[in-house]
Amino acid sequence: MRFHPDLHLKQIAGRLHWPHVAHSRREPSHPHSLQEDAEVAKATVYVSVVTLVVLLVILAAIAFGQEAMHWLGVP
Repeated sequence: MRFHPDLHLKQIAGRLHWPHVAHSRREPSHPHSLQEDAEVAKATVYVSVVTLVVLLVILAAIAFGQEAMHWLGVP
């Protein structure tokens, strides 16, 4: 299964985006472009995938360590 390289992150970010409003005024304090929001969404996806892979490697190492202790006869 292959994913489209763009993943339509601009449209997704545009639908999920809301303007950041300062407490003292009602206009947006720093409006973001769809390009900026798409880059943030892409970075979030990449960080999430890397975190998932690291956690899976750690869990695999723990499981292997437990099996090795069982093979060696450690109580």
